[in-house]
Amino acid sequence: MGKKRFFDDRLKYLSFIQNTSEKRAISAELTPYIASMPKNRTFLRVLDAGTGDGTIKSNVIKTFHKHHPYTSLLITGKEISYEDLKNTLEKMPDRFVEHPNLLVTMTNVKFAELGHIENNNKIKNKKVKTYTLILKEDNSYDFHDQINKLNNFIKRYWGIEIDNKSRTSYAHPCIIRIYREDHKRYLEPFLDNDYENNNYDLIIASQAYRAASLVKTKVNNVIAPLMRLLNKSGRLLVTHSCGGDTVEKIIRVAWKDKDPFPNNAKDIIEYLKNNPVGENNKYSYSKPKFYTFNFKRSPDQTVSELFGHGVDAKWANILYIGQIPEKEIQEIEKSPAAQKKIKTAITKEDKMYFKNEIFSIKKIR
Repeated sequence: MGKKRFFDDRLKYLSFIQNTSEKRAISAELTPYIASMPKNRTFLRVLDAGTGDGTIKSNVIKTFHKHHPYTSLLITGKEISYEDLKNTLEKMPDRFVEHPNLLVTMTNVKFAELGHIENNNKIKNKKVKTYTLILKEDNSYDFHDQINKLNNFIKRYWGIEIDNKSRTSYAHPCIIRIYREDHKRYLEPFLDNDYENNNYDLIIASQAYRAASLVKTKVNNVIAPLMRLLNKSGRLLVTHSCGGDTVEKIIRVAWKDKDPFPNNAKDIIEYLKNNPVGENNKYSYSKPKFYTFNFKRSPDQTVSELFGHGVDAKWANILYIGQIPEKEIQEIEKSPAAQKKIKTAITKEDKMYFKNEIFSIKKIR
C-alpha cells in the first residue's frame, strides 16, 4: 500500500462537510444553470463528476424537478469511494418519489473512461461489473429497502487499489443503474448510451482536482476529458477553491512561503484557449465568478458531538481545503511556538470564510 494521502483521510473530509456550508453554496450556484436547461426536450443528461456524499447530486435532482417536472432526468455520478457511494444512494429513495422519471447511474471509472463505461464489457482489460436495479412499488420506504440490497454488490466490487506512487484506482470498473419499474418504457431506451449522439447537457466538476496541481494536469486529467462528453450547447461547470480567504491567511501564518492555490480559473481558461480541445469542436468560456461560504457557528456553549467547533476544528478545515500534505502537518504540529501562533491567528478571526470560484465551458459545435 502506498503512503497516506491527504484526501484518503475521511475524518477530515467529514469534518469539513459537517462544519461548513460549502455544499449548500455550490448547490445555489448551480441553480440558474439547471433552470435554464432546454424546456423542449423529452430527456436531459447530467453528470456529477465526483458525487462525494451525494448532497449536491440530491440537490441537483430537487432543482431539476422544480424547473423540469415532466422531463426525464438521466443523471450519472462518478465516485470511487465505497463510503460516499453508500451515502449517495441513501439520499436517492426520496428523489425517485419526487421525480419518478429518473434514471440514476453510478460508476467508479476515471474521467477519461466515462465515455466508454456504458457500452463496453471491459475497461483496461478488467471486466465491467454491472448491476441494474428496477425499483418496484411507489414509495421511499420500499425504494430504500431495495437500494440497500445493492450492498453485497458494492462490498464485493466497489473497492480501490493504491499503487506505489500513492495513486488510487478502482479494483473493478463498475456501473450501477437504478430506475422505477413503472417508468421503464420511458427510460429503458437510454440504458446503453453510445456517447455519439447522447452526450451530457450539463456536467458538474466540483473540487475535482488538487488545487496545487499544474494547470496542464488539471486540464489533461479532468477538464478536457469532461469537455469531450458535452452535447452541442452542453455546459461544463467547474468550481474549486481559489484562496484569498481565511484559509490562505492562516496557512501563510503556519508556512510563510506556501502558496496552496498557485493557479486559478483564468489560468485554466487561458490554457484552454491556447491549447484547444478537439480539432472540430469549439467552446466558449464564461467569466469566473467568486462566491463564499462559512464555517458554521454553533449556538453558544454547544459543542458538536462529532467534531466540535473550536480552534482545532477550524484548523482541521483549513488544512483540508488547503490540501496540506500529512508530513508538513506533522512537522508544524511538533512546534509549540508555531502552534501558539496559529491558534492566536485563528482566534482573532471573528468569522471564518472560504472562497471558491466557478466558471462554465459551453460547447458551441
